[in-house]
Amino acid sequence: MVIGSIVFAISAVLLLIDPSGFLTYIGVPSDESVIWSFKLMGLVLIALAIHMATTSRNAADPAFRRAALAMILVSIGLGVLTYLAPGAATTGRWIFVAVGSSFAALYTITLPIKSIGYKEEQPNSA
Repeated sequence: MVIGSIVFAISAVLLLIDPSGFLTYIGVPSDESVIWSFKLMGLVLIALAIHMATTSRNAADPAFRRAALAMILVSIGLGVLTYLAPGAATTGRWIFVAVGSSFAALYTITLPIKSIGYKEEQPNSA
């Protein structure tokens, strides 16, 4: 989740600094309203990045697992929406689709492993 937080934070900074460059990179046509929307998304990504970093370091395991489930859905959603975005399918777009899909796969693979480890740490009540 820490790596995801770093990726989201970098994306957020890019969206706030140069949203039109980011839109060109992923092949989405832009106008003022699209640029404004992507700046807004940059602010939301900052909040999500901070939440992910805090959760990964300080949350109890049940809260971490719920956050990981949410991130699976978010990662899949970002990958699908990036794929379906209007405009040309650029290399940048495919990179973002791959990154989103990779995070979803990593969360899906590691979540059961983390949950098993958590259950092994619990005292046996028998």
